[in-house]
Amino acid sequence: MMKILKIGFFFPVLSLFLISCKTVAQNTKIESISVRNTYGRGGFTTVTATKDSLNSSSAGGRMTDFPNFNKKISSKEWEKLISGLDISLLEKTQNGARRGVYDGHDEIFHIQTADKEYEIINASEDTQNYKQLEKLKNNLNNLLSQYK
Repeated sequence: MMKILKIGFFFPVLSLFLISCKTVAQNTKIESISVRNTYGRGGFTTVTATKDSLNSSSAGGRMTDFPNFNKKISSKEWEKLISGLDISLLEKTQNGARRGVYDGHDEIFHIQTADKEYEIINASEDTQNYKQLEKLKNNLNNLLSQYK
């Protein structure tokens, strides 16, 4: 009898716990990602992806060979881009110092979720948390090279 009471109590508690839990994917739906490189007076490049499009743009004297376009992408390509992003690591990622015009280019990641907007600047100094952003940047560049 005691065993039945324990089981009877355990299952509703477990069910309540599972219903109340939210996974990272449920809690933070990624809407867009963007990587921007600024080169001071030399110009800038930006690659932005959403669930259905890829956009690249540039301006400035050094950017003559960078493609400017807006293309449709598949949901499979979008899922591949965002699959490696862990929002909890974005929360911990430290910004680096801005380099500006004289000290080199700035690399700016902009990630928009349903709940929050993240802007991470020159995060390469945060080697532990930068790995996922570096992978994201490489995936974006690989996708971009398909459309050149």
